[in-house]
Amino acid sequence: MKTAFQLLVPFLFFFSSCQDPVEVKSAEALEAYEAEEYDKAIELNKEVLGLDSSNIQTRYNLFVIYQLQNKETLALAELQQVLAANPEELIANTEIGLLYEQMGQPSDAIPYLTKSIALEGDNVATQMALSNSYQAVGEKQLAMAHANSVLELDGKNIKALDNLATISESEGLIDRAIDYYQQILTIDSNYVEAYPMISSLYSSKGNAEKSVYYGEKALSVFPNNIDMLNNMGFIYLELKDYSNALNYFDQVIAKDSLYAYAYNNKGYVMIQEGKYSMALEAVQKSLKLDNNNAYAYRNMAICYANMGDKGASCEALAAAEKVEYGLRIKKELEALKAAYCQ
Repeated sequence: MKTAFQLLVPFLFFFSSCQDPVEVKSAEALEAYEAEEYDKAIELNKEVLGLDSSNIQTRYNLFVIYQLQNKETLALAELQQVLAANPEELIANTEIGLLYEQMGQPSDAIPYLTKSIALEGDNVATQMALSNSYQAVGEKQLAMAHANSVLELDGKNIKALDNLATISESEGLIDRAIDYYQQILTIDSNYVEAYPMISSLYSSKGNAEKSVYYGEKALSVFPNNIDMLNNMGFIYLELKDYSNALNYFDQVIAKDSLYAYAYNNKGYVMIQEGKYSMALEAVQKSLKLDNNNAYAYRNMAICYANMGDKGASCEALAAAEKVEYGLRIKKELEALKAAYCQ
């Protein structure tokens, strides 16, 4: 709706040959807009509002111009004026909701998008934006409901399927998530973002063959992408194929010596091979680049413990509890503390 509305903007400028002051100013505003003299168009539209403060079309004109200038606050203010006059105005509710969603303010977007859907339920863009907004605030069931509403209107909507796949994965519904990604690839085999996701999902199921297959598909599309290379290394790590895992992590480091996760993952491989001194060196490099990773501190603790330095090991475990991912591996950290720090 948003694109269509902007394409129809010239028609929102009331224009005729009459010499009514409002009509004359509206015509001048249209002329300035078409000439891309936006500041002049703004002033002329404001003059129209000075003559007729209830002119909704002029509010919309200002909204469109402010959007073109990336002045979201001013654009929103014009639409709020429209709603002050008529809370049931469809376009205003829709555009406010869409704009808030684009601005990364899902909680603000939700009431306007909900109102818009109550007024017009068959708008794909509005339903999709509401699904995105609910997903952003953690309301997964509502996010799925609106994504499904999108699919009822457009059965091949990739964004809706992607939302459903992401939510299913977060709920531990691995097979369902894979199915959604497979549906996406059936619709568009060039939707390459699906390959690493499917690869990771199969890896979590322990399906080595399919995990590697989709991982290699991802790399065939992004051969020099360090995230894809790191992902491939992690796949082999989960499959306990340490030589292949190490090969990919080394490729990442060769392409980007500041990629902290690759050093930590390399350290983990070294731990599995009993090479604690080499592992510690890799983990320390990782923490030097990013000291907010509980997995790295955990690996450091394991290295120190196996090298006979229990004090340093316990310090690393204490640090792990205070940084990102600490809660995610809380039970593992507690088990290591029980083993190393009693």
